[in-house]
Amino acid sequence: MVGFIEGLGSVGSLMSSSRSVGTEALGGAAETRQYAPVGDTAQTQEASFTEVMADAMQQTADTVKTAEATSISGIKGEVSAQKVVEAVMEAEIQLQSAIAIRDKVVSAYQEFSRMSI
Repeated sequence: MVGFIEGLGSVGSLMSSSRSVGTEALGGAAETRQYAPVGDTAQTQEASFTEVMADAMQQTADTVKTAEATSISGIKGEVSAQKVVEAVMEAEIQLQSAIAIRDKVVSAYQEFSRMSI
């Protein structure tokens, strides 16, 4: 499990080192989304796809680490079984989401690689 968590951290570096494939190939600009911080609507910041994906993977890794720590505390008797189950279920949901996103990214990459130029 630790190897998987460490592998999640390398997703961000993999995505940042990969070449950008998007609407640039069609002559347009790459799509970026603008997010307004909660409570401060005057400022907006742009987040690239790589940043959003790296953030999602980091959140997943943090959730899994928290669930692991909660499980260890549960074994020691410091945390109730309900808290352990809640933490593990949350980690499972995050992990399933991360795997689904990874599968979609790999599928999209394969589609791009099959395209003829």
